[in-house]
Amino acid sequence: MRTALRPVQQSRNLAGWMAIVRKSAVVISLLCLFWRLMTATAIAQEPIRIGVSLGLTGRFAVMSDALHKGFQIWEQHVNVAGGLLGRPVRIIFKDDGSSPEVARGLYRELIETEKVDFLFAPYSSLITEAVLPIAEQHGIPILVAGAAADRLWEKGYRNVIGVYTTASKFVVGFMELLVLNDLDDIAILSADDSFSVDLANGARDWARRFGLNTTLFEYFKKGTERLDNLMVKARKSGANVLIVCGHINESVHMVKSLKRVGWHPQARYASVGPTFPAFRDRCGEEAEGVFTTSLWEPRANYPGAQKFETDFIAAYGETPGYHAGLAYAGGQVLAEAIRETGSIDRDKVRALIFNLDIMTIIGRFGVNQTGKQVRQQAFIIQWQNGQKELVWPEAIQTAKARF
Repeated sequence: MRTALRPVQQSRNLAGWMAIVRKSAVVISLLCLFWRLMTATAIAQEPIRIGVSLGLTGRFAVMSDALHKGFQIWEQHVNVAGGLLGRPVRIIFKDDGSSPEVARGLYRELIETEKVDFLFAPYSSLITEAVLPIAEQHGIPILVAGAAADRLWEKGYRNVIGVYTTASKFVVGFMELLVLNDLDDIAILSADDSFSVDLANGARDWARRFGLNTTLFEYFKKGTERLDNLMVKARKSGANVLIVCGHINESVHMVKSLKRVGWHPQARYASVGPTFPAFRDRCGEEAEGVFTTSLWEPRANYPGAQKFETDFIAAYGETPGYHAGLAYAGGQVLAEAIRETGSIDRDKVRALIFNLDIMTIIGRFGVNQTGKQVRQQAFIIQWQNGQKELVWPEAIQTAKARF
């Protein structure tokens, strides 16, 4: 026979159940709050994604590797300092095998599949020219830290932003040195890729402006190894200065061809290649005296340059060349624009970059209305006694030029 509960007992049981319900509600509320906080934190820490393809294999591997390392040091520095807008930065790297066709597909993948917020351009004017229409189509700012052909900024694109001096101005300092040392007759030889062509045309134009005489101006097919016949032709033209426009292989081929034909012009300039220790390794003592253009030198000591160099050496066991510095500077520009706008809105960031006037580790940054760099200054270096010496401009030279 079931006994009925007394009113007092019923009241106590009800109070107990209500207490349990209230506690459960508190626990559920706390769990919901915790979940919301965790979700908010996850959203706040969603990385800002920047995409880039580089020729980590193929003919541009040496220069692309330098850019890759420079970008990585920048990414590390930004994230150690707390990221941008409270979010970490993540660079998504792809290997385009030094192929324009492969790079085009990779940039579509970076935009459409990886959903990147911004882009860095690949190495070389050839490959950069191939991917710029894709960035333009999607309205994504693309910072160019590995290409310098002037034509990249002559196509009417809104989103292409140059980090450093264009090819047509690479030889200005060298021309000044020639004038100061009474060297008047110049032979200009160039590979037929877009960067080299723009550099060669710029060299001819600047020679004319400086009142110098171009005795020979010729192109050769990219990839040509033996330049002996062109060296003989240049010597017969009466030149006492030789300029060869190309990349690292052309620089090495110049030195070896000069040795084979026995010609010793008073000044030898080659673009890009002599900035790398590999140039000295491949040419040996024949590298002595060769001039080239550098876009960054640690000894110029712009803000942040020494820390970049120190951390680069610690990370990779080698001294950074200018290509690594260019990559880092590209990151600096993008970071400054994101910080100042307080946003990753592409239109806002683009508009601000076009009005920036800041110092980076490679010097002053500022572009014109096409996005072409107009404020950064190149350096001239020369191999002397087995080392690279900064010989122009005079204000920051580490040694005087030798002829």
